[in-house]
Amino acid sequence: MRLFYSFLTLFLICCPPVLAAKPLPYDTKPYRLTSEDKEELTRIEKYLGSLRTISSEFTQGAPNGDISTGKFYLERPGRLRMEYDAPMPVLMVAAGSDIVYYDKELDQVTHIPLEDTLVGFLARDTIKFDAAVTITSFERGSGTLRLSLIQTKRPRDGMLTLEFSDKPLLIRNMVVTDSAGQMTTVALNNARFDLPLSKDLFIFKDPHLGSKAGINKGR
Repeated sequence: MRLFYSFLTLFLICCPPVLAAKPLPYDTKPYRLTSEDKEELTRIEKYLGSLRTISSEFTQGAPNGDISTGKFYLERPGRLRMEYDAPMPVLMVAAGSDIVYYDKELDQVTHIPLEDTLVGFLARDTIKFDAAVTITSFERGSGTLRLSLIQTKRPRDGMLTLEFSDKPLLIRNMVVTDSAGQMTTVALNNARFDLPLSKDLFIFKDPHLGSKAGINKGR
């Protein structure tokens, strides 16, 4: 349960109905962007859109204070892999329409539609801050940029904050806030961009099938 909760928090799966009537701990109103803000957002769009692959080590801080590490891979469009280091027995792979979450300890495989998650925003073929997402915050600091967004039609699924260093523009951290106000931070370390990635990274070998299982074939 501890591992599956971290998965739900990170990937912003729909909140339980019991929370639906409670006020959210983050703002869902569109942020009033200045003309300078809009120019910066356009620059971030172009930067994210120019990245075809990311390979990185990561450090994840969970709401309860637990720290875990692993490797993160992204290849647009639609391919993603998060492989946690021991002792956390978790692997997440996306290669199309679904994310597969595999808990090795419990031997459980769960399929989640990629489009139901905010992290799917980073795996789009074309990245745009369009009507599908709402920018709720934008901050410019000394050598840093920070923006927060929600899914416009599903604001209760959580808020994603992207943090960048500037000059040059580089994505550094992803922070997820769920509907209960709990935050999970994923820091990208030693990130490398636009390097060729093996296609095998995005193939999930389902142990229950005994063969390679394409994760976009349904649940």
